[in-house]
Amino acid sequence: MNDTTNEQEPLDEEGREVLRSIRLSRMIFPVLLGLAAVGYLFYSQFDLERFQSIHWSGTAFLWLGAALLVLFLRHLSYTYRLFVLTRGQFSFRKCLELMVLWEFSSALTPTSKGGPFVMIFVLTQEKLPAGRTAAAVLYAMVCDSGFFVLTLPLLLLVYGPPMLYPGMTGFSDVSLASGTFFITYGMILTYWLLLVFFLILNPKAANTLLQWMAKLPFFKRFSKRLSFWGNEFKLAAMEMRSQKWDYHFKVIVATVGSWTGKFIMINLIIIALVPATPLDGSTQAFIYARLVAMFTMLTFSPTPGGAGLYEIALANFISDQVPQGIGMVVALIWRGMAYYGYLLVGALVVPGWVAARMRERAANKSATT
Repeated sequence: MNDTTNEQEPLDEEGREVLRSIRLSRMIFPVLLGLAAVGYLFYSQFDLERFQSIHWSGTAFLWLGAALLVLFLRHLSYTYRLFVLTRGQFSFRKCLELMVLWEFSSALTPTSKGGPFVMIFVLTQEKLPAGRTAAAVLYAMVCDSGFFVLTLPLLLLVYGPPMLYPGMTGFSDVSLASGTFFITYGMILTYWLLLVFFLILNPKAANTLLQWMAKLPFFKRFSKRLSFWGNEFKLAAMEMRSQKWDYHFKVIVATVGSWTGKFIMINLIIIALVPATPLDGSTQAFIYARLVAMFTMLTFSPTPGGAGLYEIALANFISDQVPQGIGMVVALIWRGMAYYGYLLVGALVVPGWVAARMRERAANKSATT
């Protein structure tokens, strides 16, 4: 297999666009959206009496600490997946840093422009061989979307329509939630099937199709990106087919662990703030299923990292499990940990990473002149 190391070439427009997408000034917009959502939640749901009923006891902080621990373990799961996908090209510590960059870029950009494009650029700058770069990003996309495609039907078989939204009694309920769910699930399923077909079953067809599309006048604006992805599918398929079964097993287990941790974290915050929440497996599993449904509906969020939408959505999706007013607090604590926490950590990591890459480019340029 011809898997050469990516060379550091002068940044093209795509590279400059990626660097612009992760500059710290881009944090302003999602933070403002989050503040707007907080304002709306306070206006529509804040109840002083309910808020005062929250017992900020040692037990509550213990559960919140457990939620933070799960967030950390989730990051470790994603880090381990990247470590496996890159086949040990980087140290585990380096993968920790790269996953911060991945999460930070996802937090600053809508789904269609976020993580995948940025991470291919980042891994290229880290001189990861081309095949491993393509496999790391595309295989991660297959696994992430596959988690929802395969998990949701199983959960629906167990819990039925009530898991989709509070008050739903049948799949025929005409509501924003039910309509959004089935449309979004259909989009995820189509997206996943195309990825599986082009990446695993017939990567040559992907390259041929995308290269053909790149030549059409209608897609002229996206011609470079289409040509790029056609080549990436081919490289990724070559890389993946050369691996043994344990490579795929580890990647899948790490994916399931990271997504499960994302939802369990919210379960723990609910338990912390609502001590009356039953701790039995049935209740907690139902809440978990509801959260999977919520994330499905918000998959294609138009706002950076779902800023503003997730805060409002969570408070509404758990309204039958958490008293009104307290649900707002659950949403704010969760987003503070899992979203704004990554913005903060990313703000510390990204400038150093960009500066290091620029110094490296300058040194390489000096060495060749």
